Amino acid sequence: MRLQAVGLIALVVGILVVSVFMFSTENRGHRRVLYFESIDGSGQYMESRRIMEYSSQQGRDIHVRQFVQELLLGPTTHGLRPLFQLGTRLESCFLQDTALFINLSQEALFSGETTSSTKDAVDLLVLNIRKNFSWIESVEVYICSNKVYITINKTCS
Repeated sequence: MRLQAVGLIALVVGILVVSVFMFSTENRGHRRVLYFESIDGSGQYMESRRIMEYSSQQGRDIHVRQFVQELLLGPTTHGLRPLFQLGTRLESCFLQDTALFINLSQEALFSGETTSSTKDAVDLLVLNIRKNFSWIESVEVYICSNKVYITINKTCS
């Protein structure tokens, strides 16, 4: 009876060790910080998320695109407002050296009570990109292929 209990404990410990090993070696993506406005207008708050990379062979532009698409989904924290209206799509996103060009769908033009104003949303979009990808030196944002914002500030506070 005592031998069975020792064997059972050894099995449980073995399973625990294997589980911890498997969890620690699994690719859970890069940790990114996303900034959103609070609904009550008390300021900007951040969320931390892991954004999966499907392959280590992906280029920088794919990582930035995945990040922007995740940002467009909005916050997961109660009390924070999404940047843009639900349904806003990323029409195009590409890098040219250290310059990022983003084109959003027309839904980005329409702000509501539960979303940031278009200007604040674009400012937060640029802030999020600059905080998470410090090597990007300039960001140009377009909505329906019309330029709405440009920044060339190399420093990000």
